[in-house]
Amino acid sequence: MNHKILSKVQEEKDKINDFKKQIKDLEMELEFLYVREPNEVRYISDLEKKVDQLYEQLDAIIDNE
Repeated sequence: MNHKILSKVQEEKDKINDFKKQIKDLEMELEFLYVREPNEVRYISDLEKKVDQLYEQLDAIIDNE
């Protein structure tokens, strides 16, 4: 029984780490776009929405722990 609980906990930790990595990568891309390609408004907006969604999903996972 403890093995199943530990697996679930590890799975949640892995999900959290994946979300953090995705967010970090997208934020780095956004930073680049703000500086180098500020006219790419639609793409920047799409990335910002994606980052917001990832933060919401991450918050939901953390709140459920």
